[in-house]
Amino acid sequence: MRDTLNNRSSGHRHTRWISGVILATVLVVGLVAGTAIGRSTPDASKKNAAGLAVANRTLVTLRGEVVDYYCFIEKGLRGPGHLECAVKCVSGDICMGLYTTDGELLMVSVNHLRAMDPLSFKGIPDPFNRCRGLLAQTVDLTGYRMERLGQKIVEIMDVKPVGPASAQG
Repeated sequence: MRDTLNNRSSGHRHTRWISGVILATVLVVGLVAGTAIGRSTPDASKKNAAGLAVANRTLVTLRGEVVDYYCFIEKGLRGPGHLECAVKCVSGDICMGLYTTDGELLMVSVNHLRAMDPLSFKGIPDPFNRCRGLLAQTVDLTGYRMERLGQKIVEIMDVKPVGPASAQG
């Protein structure tokens, strides 16, 4: 009888210990994920593992035309007259860009967390893929704006069409 009680007591301690470890793991993972998801503009004096300054990230909503990055940079092509070529380029993995109403060009990047762990976004619409269907259209694109060595990028979080495609210019 005593052995049975000791086994039960030992089993309860073991169960409580495992529950404690699981709870601690969930808390740590939650804190790390929450920090990553809720990233804000970091201090420019912070360095990454390679010793480079971490890019400032600013959450923005920009209005502009979704363009195929290569043809826009090489030839200035955009608008409805370039749509067929832009679709072919982007389908062939040419980057997309956002040519803003202020005349600025930013490369559009997939959400980094989605790229690193796509299964955790299962069932959640992908704004980057939605953006592929909005080439040559004017959109409001929300995301994290970053810049390094003159390269401007926006990590897409949301995109919404706002009107007719802009004219080539």
